[in-house]
Amino acid sequence: MNRHRDRRRRRAPATTEYSQSAPSIPGAVDPAVLFGAALPAQARRKLDQLSRQVEERLALVLAGEVDDPHVSALTLLGVEPEPGSGNLVVVLALPIGAGGEEAQLTMRRLDALRPYLRSEIAGAIHRKRTPNLVFRVVPAPRGPGGASDDDEEVDP
Repeated sequence: MNRHRDRRRRRAPATTEYSQSAPSIPGAVDPAVLFGAALPAQARRKLDQLSRQVEERLALVLAGEVDDPHVSALTLLGVEPEPGSGNLVVVLALPIGAGGEEAQLTMRRLDALRPYLRSEIAGAIHRKRTPNLVFRVVPAPRGPGGASDDDEEVDP
């Protein structure tokens, strides 16, 4: 007969939950329903660290290792984790004066480069799984004077 007890601690999951109190505004929606529970601090820090590593590697690859002039002309604005999934959203800016056709062509070329970019990221980070990349192309940022050459929205 075994008299030993299992003395390992049974820990509750370390997630931060939103309060379950009634909303103060009638008809208001609980944020936990829309966005889920907030991430613990360590998980958020690790996601931010992964985003920075991916951003650094993509900046190098897009600046010098890609021979496509349409992709090389893009400016990397940032990399953000997509909520609730293993995807990273890569935000890229079109060159000044680029239109909707240019955005569509660039998106097709980025989709074709996705496997190559993921393999480059896999070599730069030390994770079990390489995150999926989701590209978002935005118009060129406005200059210091507050105006750009093209004031119309680009819809990729």
